[in-house]
Amino acid sequence: MRYLYLFVFLAILSCIANAQHITRGKVVDQEEHPISNVKINEQGTGNIAYTNDKGEFTLNLFGSDSRVIFTHDSYDTFNRSLPFDEYTLVFLNPDPDANDYHLGYLVGFLDFKHKNKNKNLHNMPYFLGESDINRQLQMLPGIEQGNEGYSNLFVRGGEVDQNLLLYNGSPVYNSNHLFGLSSTFHHRSIENTSIYRGIAPAKYGGRGSSIISLESKKNGDYSGLEGEFEITPLNAGIYIESIKKDISYFTVAARRSWIDLLIPVESKQNEFNANIYDLQVNFGKKLKNKDAMDFSILSTRDLYFIAFRNTDTTSGNNSPVTYGFTQKWSNLVTSFKYTQNISTSTTAEHSIHYSGYKSTTELKQETFNIQLTSIPTTKRLLTRGVRDIGLQSNWQHHLNNKHSLSFGLQTQSRLLLIGRYDYTAVNYPDLEDINTVEGNPKYELAQEVTLYGEDKFRFSDEIIFDLGLRSTYYHYNDFNKVVVEPRLHATIFLENKDVLKAGYNRHNQFINQLNLGQTGGPSNLWVPATSQIAPQIVNTLEAGYERKLGSIYSASMNIYLKTMENLLQVTNLNDAGDPELDWQTSVVQGEGRSFGAELFLQKSKGTFTGWISYAYSKSTRNFAELYDEDFLFTYDRPHMLKVYANYTKETSPWNFGVNYIIGSGQLFTLPIGKFRDINGNIQLEYNTLNNYRSPFYHRIDFSLAKIKDAYGMGQEFRFYLYNALGYRNPLYVSADFTDNTYQELQVHRNYLAFVPGISYVVKF
Repeated sequence: MRYLYLFVFLAILSCIANAQHITRGKVVDQEEHPISNVKINEQGTGNIAYTNDKGEFTLNLFGSDSRVIFTHDSYDTFNRSLPFDEYTLVFLNPDPDANDYHLGYLVGFLDFKHKNKNKNLHNMPYFLGESDINRQLQMLPGIEQGNEGYSNLFVRGGEVDQNLLLYNGSPVYNSNHLFGLSSTFHHRSIENTSIYRGIAPAKYGGRGSSIISLESKKNGDYSGLEGEFEITPLNAGIYIESIKKDISYFTVAARRSWIDLLIPVESKQNEFNANIYDLQVNFGKKLKNKDAMDFSILSTRDLYFIAFRNTDTTSGNNSPVTYGFTQKWSNLVTSFKYTQNISTSTTAEHSIHYSGYKSTTELKQETFNIQLTSIPTTKRLLTRGVRDIGLQSNWQHHLNNKHSLSFGLQTQSRLLLIGRYDYTAVNYPDLEDINTVEGNPKYELAQEVTLYGEDKFRFSDEIIFDLGLRSTYYHYNDFNKVVVEPRLHATIFLENKDVLKAGYNRHNQFINQLNLGQTGGPSNLWVPATSQIAPQIVNTLEAGYERKLGSIYSASMNIYLKTMENLLQVTNLNDAGDPELDWQTSVVQGEGRSFGAELFLQKSKGTFTGWISYAYSKSTRNFAELYDEDFLFTYDRPHMLKVYANYTKETSPWNFGVNYIIGSGQLFTLPIGKFRDINGNIQLEYNTLNNYRSPFYHRIDFSLAKIKDAYGMGQEFRFYLYNALGYRNPLYVSADFTDNTYQELQVHRNYLAFVPGISYVVKF
């Protein structure tokens, strides 16, 4: 780790010592989309630099009156003089048959703004008509939904808790509404969704499978105020943005369920209630000194309540008793970021975030007796949660035309409430009131301090190396650990508008989520790495090839190998979820392995756009304390073919979209026999986990949009149909033997088919 400290120290010294003439800027096309790998040459010299993945460049100039030449194989050559110590926006004109596919970024990286743009995702078919960021990601290769109909994300054989989900740079610990049927993000407020599927820059860490970044809109093509209102069978939402181009922005997005507003208040208080909401507010401004500040807040909540009445015959007076069950979970995420332009060669981002997640489950009993002046009440409340406070200082420094350095310091303090039981019993005749706390009543502190450094080294015109190192110190109670993670990546530009990429990453994960019955559900438990439970270690090796095909197509192929150590498996759901017991005694640790190959073909221009992807993969687990041999991961899907296509034309009153998926069926665990235990009870016999694969998964979804203008506003009626052909893709599988011979196993399947959706949108 001392070499990392020395690297960062020397980088800071170079920031101070560097006093060369420097010009910097950004190269974009006529729509202000960044252009990567543009060659920038000071005329008449060998002084050369290249734009990075964001189209940005920094060039050390020799002369004040020098002309600078910009060249790219898909754009017209352009030359001009550039001022010292200023930021210049440079526009290039594309060739008539140019393909603007972005060949940059690390291997395995995908997003919907640069790598996979112009796909008109508002026309994608969505479950129940709810536009969902997660369901967009599920259509990409190597990313699976898990259980049928849910919006969870399983990336290349990894677990859900191995995904680091960032909203404007802040972690989100539960991104689900409706127990996993929908995500918590208003799609209109998200300008870009990006995902590193294993290989990531040294700036990111803490999770084993992926880094998913959601960025809200911060700029526009022009200044002004606009927005939209949308209503679906589940929610009503509004989005408003006020943008001053390149100066400031303010956006607000809010959704709330509306059906519960039609239920009488008395019924909601005494019988049934269910509502959800999410709110996103973002504000940013560029200052006079060219620094910038950004503020972001995300607030979400789900609430479900049900009650029923019975008669208490034990007391002798047949008193009515009300039993109530309430499930509630919420997120509060807020962040502030200050971007500092220290010099023309050095910038820094300083940020602070808070991310709080809380889940409560309440059981309540009220006994009504007209002879009593107060109501005897018993209540049992289970509370779990996470409070995450983070500080970051991330720096970028242009050392020279071949070396660009990134380095920083990050701290993260997590307060984890493993499980707190509050039990109260009040107003019972002849009994004293009870008010007790059981389980883990206090939040427990786990801390991470990370130092990282990375050098983007332009070895030659065709070769780029990204060489990074990330080191983290972890502390929890009496457990301390220091880990070092290498981040290695190479990019080779070939002569035929194609590129080769390869990389290796190691990730250490110091927080785990125990699955207590439902993936993505609010009852799942976040727990830290301890002296008994080692942190997860994931090693990823990946290689990729990308190529432009003509002027409107592109293709990529990726192969990867991923090994996972210290994975968690719950062995006793009841004990693991009981706050009065030590959860560490109800889990075992094991290993995992995943490998695969992915093909991705996309079309990004024209009225018809979309993509086709195919993925072959295999993911296994091994828990020596449970089974001697490897077994398949629950969401292992060896073959998956996905197609998304849409027709989008501004002048057409009708637009549509199609999702088509066919692939391997989901795995379930079924019995192989029955036996009677020593008490004479019939028990089912199993040989291993995930021993039954359902038939081929097959699904086609449709969306249809009717677009018109009325009263100076755009209106859209959108219609959706999920699993339009009614394929029997199992949502849940159960099985039993048909007779006492235990020879024939009968499998029962529940499935989702012909699920409609509708939405009405008004744009203003």
